[in-house]
Order: sequence, then C-alpha cells, then structure tokens
Amino acid sequence: MRKLWLAIALGLVLAVPTLLYGQSTATKTLTITVRGPLSISTTTLSDATVGNAYSATLQAAGGLAPYSWSISTGSLPTGLTLAPSTGIISGTPTTSGTFTFTVKVTDSSQTVAFLKLKAVIPKA
Repeated sequence: MRKLWLAIALGLVLAVPTLLYGQSTATKTLTITVRGPLSISTTTLSDATVGNAYSATLQAAGGLAPYSWSISTGSLPTGLTLAPSTGIISGTPTTSGTFTFTVKVTDSSQTVAFLKLKAVIPKA
C-alpha cells in the first residue's frame, strides 16, 4: 500500500510518500519550492545628465537566479552600458535626448521577462 501526503504553504510543497511493508513503513520527506513568475520590478530609471557619471540597478523578482540582462530593442543613451550579470546600467551620458528601449531578463531556467523603459537625458 502506498500513501502520499501533501502540505502546501508559503510557496513550498512538502511531500511525504510512505510505503507500507506489512507492519513496517518507510518514509522520505521531499521539499519542492514553488517560485513566482519572473518579472522586472524596476519601473523607472533615475535622472541622468550629460557629462555626469550615472548608475542604476535593474531588479528582477521570481524565477530562478542567477539572472542575465540585455537590451532587446532600442538602445541605451550614448555612453551608458548594461552589465549582463548584474543588471547595472552605468557610465557617463554623452548625448542629450529621449531614449526608449526594452530590457530583457532571463533566469537560469531560460524563462524571460521584458520591460519597456525610457531615459530622458536633458541638455547640459
């Protein structure tokens, strides 16, 4: 006879399968972690100005770390770069203007999330 008990709480699934052999039993506890869907929690970027050093960190939630970041459409302001392993946008903007781009984050299970962002760099 086989029994399987499940308890679901706080995003964890606790499974305790039990095998009955006559009068003796064998039990093994297994824990399965249920993660939320991958998303980008950063919604806006802080202000930047031409000629001044800039740094902003993009944040992801859910999914399975580590994350990998990239720009899927558009481009960052001239002078700024995105670090793929950290999600840090940094550098010194060299051109004023409005820059619209889409950020892509990929988790270790190859799930992706996208977010369209806008950076406005005023004239110095």
